[in-house]
Amino acid sequence: MSSLIVEVCKVEDIIKHPNADRLSITKVKGWNCIVGLDQYKIGDLVVFVPPDCIIPQNLIEEYKLEYLRKDGRTKNVKLRGFISQGLILDLPKGNWKEGDDVANIFGISKWEPPEPKFYKQIKQTSKKKINPNFDKYTEIENIKNYPNVFNEDDIVVITEKIHGCNSRFGRLEIAIRKSQPLLDHISLWIKKNIFKQTHEFVYGSHNVQITAHSNRHSFYGKDYWGEIAKKYDFANTIPEDYIVYGEIFGPNVQDLTYSLSERDIMIFDIKYKGQYISWNDIIFFCIQHGWKTVPELYIGKYNNDILKRCTDGNSIICPTQIREGCVVKCLQEENDIKIGRKILKSRSDAYLLRQNGTEFK
Repeated sequence: MSSLIVEVCKVEDIIKHPNADRLSITKVKGWNCIVGLDQYKIGDLVVFVPPDCIIPQNLIEEYKLEYLRKDGRTKNVKLRGFISQGLILDLPKGNWKEGDDVANIFGISKWEPPEPKFYKQIKQTSKKKINPNFDKYTEIENIKNYPNVFNEDDIVVITEKIHGCNSRFGRLEIAIRKSQPLLDHISLWIKKNIFKQTHEFVYGSHNVQITAHSNRHSFYGKDYWGEIAKKYDFANTIPEDYIVYGEIFGPNVQDLTYSLSERDIMIFDIKYKGQYISWNDIIFFCIQHGWKTVPELYIGKYNNDILKRCTDGNSIICPTQIREGCVVKCLQEENDIKIGRKILKSRSDAYLLRQNGTEFK
């Protein structure tokens, strides 16, 4: 899920809705939102609420947002053949400037998808026992919130975004910390200094990590992450100081199954000693180990038309199924002053408008 970003924004463009006499299509940042005809003009400051936010009831009453009374969740909707994304609200009187964060002021929160049943199968390692070197993956923001991060001089790689659950696997240096329980402290010290076992295998989801000593009955738990770790023997095939990030997908994971009969994984990123490696190095690394990478859609100079083509269409993995979208990042790792690591996601209209979709990470 993207971060909660509810800001004061400037209306950048307005066009009349071609299929409705009383509606206009208003552009804010990279989003298109359908509003009433002549409701705003270019340059106006407004509050933009992106999709998947929860609007409180008092705001629904104040702004007469009748269609949000049921659950308060902003969504992508299709009106007369065009997509409307999120919600534009009038800005109250006050000393506002573009970029002001107003989520807390308006009481707007992030919609969180319900946790699926299979998440309950994964058992978190105690906070005192977790390995601090097991980095979570980058929180990838929506490119519509940051439409100017990439420019046409950037050499990028665009890959298909798979609809599954985030996973990470690593062989990392054993960390001995004062906060650990005494017995674990002694056990890890013996492993590291007597048996010369300097690294341990760690795996899990985006928010949960599991180590061998957290699951004493069997090395792998009966969960999707342990299932994949066992299938690919990650404990023995991942080299020391590497973290491998991938998407587990297939039956009983999300609503898009890619016509698979059993769950699988595709790798989308790798870290070595705390640093992400380049896409070409990821490809070479995965070929060496016999692992699959997410489908590559484009490599070259960035432009918006190419991004649009890579976002829409059907999946490369399963041509009869819609594509969730794509992820764009620099071919060689770069940082941006606004978002940090230069990587963003773009989701297809077909994916956003599908019915009864699941959205958990």
